[in-house]
Amino acid sequence: MRTTRKVSVWPVGLVGGRRYERPVVENGKVVGWYTGWRADRPFAIDMAGFAVSLQVILSHPKAVFKRRGSQPGMQESDFLKQITTVEELEPKANNCTKVPIYFLKRFSVVFVEDRTNKVLFYRFLCGTHEQKRSI
Repeated sequence: MRTTRKVSVWPVGLVGGRRYERPVVENGKVVGWYTGWRADRPFAIDMAGFAVSLQVILSHPKAVFKRRGSQPGMQESDFLKQITTVEELEPKANNCTKVPIYFLKRFSVVFVEDRTNKVLFYRFLCGTHEQKRSI
């Protein structure tokens, strides 16, 4: 996530009725989606499966993420279509072969390696609370 230049993507575990969903990557480019629901979406990805650079947000001031007004499950696609294309996506997590984020009931678990390669455990609870600790 830290190295995102524009929009980066990665797999998410325990989402969409599958063990994981992910962008399908060939030669370093996203070419499709492995998903449990509506693979025909322009960006068949969950909100936890991408990051957007602040520079991209600032350069697209009219881009909005609609809480209402999108078809069910299309919010991510509707937002990403405003700021990027599939060809511009930056695959992370070893070309989307590692699953760095898992959904577990009411929170998400994210595994991130810091500069010392120490793995950190993040829990993003519902709302704005956040906890962080070493494993």
